[in-house]
Amino acid sequence: MTYLYLKYLHVIAAVFLFGFGMGSYLYLIAARNTRDPQVIAQVARMVVRYDTWITTPAGVLQLGTGLGMLHLTGMSPASPWLRDALILFVAVGLLWLPVLILQKRMQRLAEQTARQNQPLPASWDALFRPWFWLGVAGFSGMFVIVLLMVTKRGLFGFIQ
Repeated sequence: MTYLYLKYLHVIAAVFLFGFGMGSYLYLIAARNTRDPQVIAQVARMVVRYDTWITTPAGVLQLGTGLGMLHLTGMSPASPWLRDALILFVAVGLLWLPVLILQKRMQRLAEQTARQNQPLPASWDALFRPWFWLGVAGFSGMFVIVLLMVTKRGLFGFIQ
């Protein structure tokens, strides 16, 4: 029964990672498209809050439950699909810290610009571009991880 509880939490954590992560990503993109520093500042504040307090803990829960299931089943982390999923998980996780840092900087800059009643500066877009592409890379990795978990095939099993 413990395995089923872990698996349930693992799936819920994945839903939160995708749901809150993708929602935050798309909302900040939509806010940016308004070019309104007030809107961007408000949305960025929420994005930073939710990514810090919901998405990040979901990632920790995802790893913890995955390792718990691995321990309970005695599966080898060296099996191709698990090995590749873990490598991608670490890679996606390493992209996450710069994303959080960039979001916080974007939030502060938008708030400062809004207070001064100025248009959004070019420096905000200089932060947005790497944030955007880190998001593309991170979500791509997450989609591949889910593919590996569902098919139980390593990355090279799809190339043959």
